Order: sequence, then structure tokens, then C-alpha cells
Amino acid sequence: MLHSSRKSAWRRSALLTVAAVLVMTMLAACGGGNKGEHTLEFKGVSEGEVVATYKDGKVTQAELDKYLAIFGVTQPSYEQIITIPQFQEMILEQYVSYKVLAGQASEESLKKAREDVDAQLKEYKEYLKTDTALEAKVKEKKISDDDMSTFLMLTSAVVAHVNSLVTEDDIKKAFETAQADYAVSTVRHILVATTEQNQETGETKEVRKDEEALARANEVKAKLDAGGSWDELAKTYSDDPGSKDKGGLYEAAEGGKWVPPFKQAVFEQEIGKIGDPVKSDFGYHVIVVEKRDVKTYDQLTEEQKEQVKSTAAYTYMEKFMTDEMPKQELKITLPEPEPTEGAEEGAEGAEGAEGAEDGEASASPSPSPSPSATDSK
Repeated sequence: MLHSSRKSAWRRSALLTVAAVLVMTMLAACGGGNKGEHTLEFKGVSEGEVVATYKDGKVTQAELDKYLAIFGVTQPSYEQIITIPQFQEMILEQYVSYKVLAGQASEESLKKAREDVDAQLKEYKEYLKTDTALEAKVKEKKISDDDMSTFLMLTSAVVAHVNSLVTEDDIKKAFETAQADYAVSTVRHILVATTEQNQETGETKEVRKDEEALARANEVKAKLDAGGSWDELAKTYSDDPGSKDKGGLYEAAEGGKWVPPFKQAVFEQEIGKIGDPVKSDFGYHVIVVEKRDVKTYDQLTEEQKEQVKSTAAYTYMEKFMTDEMPKQELKITLPEPEPTEGAEEGAEGAEGAEGAEDGEASASPSPSPSPSATDSK
């Protein structure tokens, strides 16, 4: 179930702690709120055991505990793995990188960040009034408004700083490589699935061998080439519940909502020609593009332009993590964990979490066998 925009706006900032790519996620909150200074350091956590040292400073266990507590509240889906040492080490390394980056922010960027946090914090406080479970969790973890303000300020300062580095040429270059995301197309497709995922448990199981699915997809294409009906063949062959009863039709859809192989095929395939089967994580798609509107940068909405800017800004984040972060000589000294049953499985979950992303920003495949990267409408 998708979160409402009200619920997700302040939580979107929390996603910045999961992976470097998420640092570029822009917040959609409105201005206003409780004006404050919003510091970059948590209060009362500077003393005690040190769990990380780096060129510009240190992190204590108390500081990490505070950060993880807020992380767990803002991202409850990670609550089961938040105690796993490998996951904590990953979050600790990224927390240090954000502290370093936020410390490089100009006063102008910090001013922008404070304005953003005013809005985010106001929205967070309003949401607490409507979610008693979240309110109880915040109290249980002893997370104060100042703590949340610091958490939001840290991530917002990173966003503002890295965005300030982006030039007009960077944006144009980013758009050139992302045009497929903003092209609006009307397509028909038939999916022959190789896997399916249980929507309740998230469990994925194989439904066909790859070679079997490809052969079936080629059979579909041959019948379509011979004049077969999209309506009839989609009902018979397609495993996409979002389109099989509509002749495989997706009308005036933006490419960025689709998984990469499908998106790229729709962007590049000759209009009106039934293409060879295209493989995605779901299986094989037989596609015909009926109409395609490729937008120029000037035709994008302001929100879309911000998305392009975020993509451009990510290159600076990558450069920092690759070139500058090693110079910080980070040394992590988290306590050695005692071996527990299932630790190996948990470690795999922690590694997978590094690339995870909220549905609002993710380019990863949908759990449903639709070409959409978000839930089918």
C-alpha cells in the first residue's frame, strides 16, 4: 500500500541514511513551520566509548545509538536487521560521510537546509498527532524534537551542499542520459513471466524456466506478426495483471515508472513494429510502441527538473565517496558480536539494504509482474 504524500514527505529525508544515492532525494514539503537553528550535532552524546574515528572527528557509541534509534523509527522496515553488526557498520560509515559533507556546506547551503528542516519538522510533529503507534515508538526510543531536528538537518545539509555543486552543464548531461525516464509513451505488451512474487509474504518463486518463457514469448510474437489480436492474445498469454485484460495496453505512461529493460525498449523500439522479446526480472515482454512523445528539458515540470538535478548531483556524491572519503582514514571499532544463529542470513539482508530505496524514488522492479517500477494503477 502506498503512503500518502503527507506521511512520506518527512520520511523521505530518513531514506538518505540508507545509501549514498538517496542523498539526492528532494523533499516536497512546503515552507513555514517552527523556525530554529537546527544543529548538525546531537546533544549529550559526546562522551563514552568511541566506535569510530576519522580525520575530522569521532563517533561515540551513544551518538551511534541515537542515530540508529531515529533510523529505526523512520524506517521500520529495517527494524529486524538494525542490530546486525554488518548493517550498523554500513550505517556508521555513511553517517560519518554525511557529517563530513555537511561540514563542508557553505552558509548559504546551511540556510537552505534550515528552511527545509523547518518545514520537515513541522510536518513530522503534525504527523505524530495522527499516528499513536509512531508517537509511542518515539517516546520509547527517547527521541526528542531536537534529536529529530538534528537528524533532518544533517541530511538536508548534505542535499543542499551537493546540489550547490551542480552546474547547468551537469544538468543537461544528466538529462541526455535520462531522456527515456521522461518520454511519455502508449504501448502494448504481453509478459511471459519467469517468476512471481507473493504480495503478502514477498516470497518469489519460479513459474517457468527461462528457455520455456522465451519460447512462449516468441510464439506470441509470431501470432501477433501474423495478425493475431492483442486483446485475445494478452488474455491468453500475458502474466501482467495490470494490462492483460486491456489488450496489454499502457496509455500515455512515463518511462521512469518502468523497470530499465522495458523502459529502454519502449524508448528505442521503432513505433508500430512488434519487437523481439525483451527480458526483465519478471520474464519476457513482447512490446509494440503505438505512440511516443520525447520531451525536451524545457518541457519538463519543475519537479521533473529537480529530479534531473538530483541525478546530476549524485555524480558528486559518488566522487566524494570514491575520492575523498578514503582520505578520512575512517577506523571503525564496533564491539565484536557474539555468534548467533541466523547471523549469516541477517548479514545478507544488511548488504541488500544498502541498495534499497523507497518506492517513490526507486528504479528497482515492482513486486508485481508489471513493467512498472511502481504499483500498477
